Amino acid sequence: MRGATVYAQGQPIDLAIAMQAAEWLTTLMSGAATPAEKTAWQAWRQAHPDHERAWKHIESVSGGLRELDAQASRKALLQGPSSRSISRRTSLQLLAWVSTIGITGWFGARSPYAPDFARAALADLSTSVGERRELTLPDGSHLHLNSGSAVNIRYTGTQRLLQLVQGEVFIATARETDRPYRPFLVETAHGHAQALGTRYSVRQAEGSTVVAVEEGAVRLLPRLGDDKLLVQAGQAASMTAQQVLPAHAVSPDIWAWRQGLLLADAMPLRDFLHELSRYRHGLLGCDDTVAHLRISGVFPLADLDAVLLSLPESLPVDVRLRTRYWVQVEARQQR
Repeated sequence: MRGATVYAQGQPIDLAIAMQAAEWLTTLMSGAATPAEKTAWQAWRQAHPDHERAWKHIESVSGGLRELDAQASRKALLQGPSSRSISRRTSLQLLAWVSTIGITGWFGARSPYAPDFARAALADLSTSVGERRELTLPDGSHLHLNSGSAVNIRYTGTQRLLQLVQGEVFIATARETDRPYRPFLVETAHGHAQALGTRYSVRQAEGSTVVAVEEGAVRLLPRLGDDKLLVQAGQAASMTAQQVLPAHAVSPDIWAWRQGLLLADAMPLRDFLHELSRYRHGLLGCDDTVAHLRISGVFPLADLDAVLLSLPESLPVDVRLRTRYWVQVEARQQR
């Protein structure tokens, strides 16, 4: 539902903000929210008028559901034809989603046009924030899911299709042995990436899909229009629903996440923190006064708190851990 209009208290609101409000609701509904999480929630509400408006809306439409016992919520969600096991947190997220969009929207969440939040909860494979996962697909292709990613596997007699619901994947395609030949495709909100004997990554962002090719080639086919582009090894290209932007050279550093690393080469601090936020729960940001500072190095994704606390050793900044889930990087204060 990219591009859809979402309303809170009768006024349009950004879908991402609505989903953040739903996430906060699930945290509070769990019954295990820490004082730090509650403080971060209040800070989020106060950070922008739209945050407060989104919260008031989700609070009103969810009503008494916020007071439900977590175990009862989980049991209610799991009743029905499906016996699929769902984690406690995912159950609460689904409950928040149902309470927010209603029964009609819940069934709509199963469609390819539903928001990522709902589709990810029902995806065939997924990873949580900070988690990475590797597995072999039915045809022998190798799939590596990055943090906060979700995919559906749709193999048929005519094609091998992965639907990337959110996040990023790296794929090493296997040689097709079935007849007739089945093309290997990754579908995103913006179009298709067709592999041609390939090792490559596909990352879905808010406004585009980025494909980076390590070996072989990938053909990009936007969802709308006739534009297309063949991306060769050592190149990357971005695709919107209407067009493919020109390919450009890419460094192998882009795949360092597969080894649990983030490689930065004179990366602006704002971009660096944005990348780290993909692997860490909570709010992670910086003041505009330091956003332009450049950082270089190799950073382990398994210990992001240590990475953050080390920033003052190489940059003129202070790191403020307002709560466990709210970190702000500021200009160093004169002492």
